[in-house]
Amino acid sequence: MKTMKVVINTRCGGYSISPLATKELAKRKGKECFFFTTGLKTPVSIKEAEKDFCYFAYSVKNPQDYQLNKRDAANERAEKISLNDIANDRSDKDLIDVVEMLGKKANGPYAELKIVEIPDDVEWVIDEDHGLEHIAEVHRTWS
Repeated sequence: MKTMKVVINTRCGGYSISPLATKELAKRKGKECFFFTTGLKTPVSIKEAEKDFCYFAYSVKNPQDYQLNKRDAANERAEKISLNDIANDRSDKDLIDVVEMLGKKANGPYAELKIVEIPDDVEWVIDEDHGLEHIAEVHRTWS
């Protein structure tokens, strides 16, 4: 039976990947990756991003040109260059490879990532409770 791999979070808190994993995933996708912290004024190093619970990753050529902290067109522009959704496809081969390669270093804040293998022909969804996730087969429900 053919199987596929899916990344889930096995710790309360929520799914996220580390800045190191974000940078590696962006590299595999052919994108530049610069980190900003809550202030969003200038880029920070990967070490500084790792210290901050809430970091943001953007793909831009000249990150110094972006003043992303203003509530104007810059916010709309920021959405177009954001890498915050880069790890949303949990069965993405590049994501799987990065998590396998980095191990625990791929974990974001309050996350403990695990790769689960499921049958390839299963229609699946990720269910979660307080950030603790599992994979469930899609089925019908009524309320």
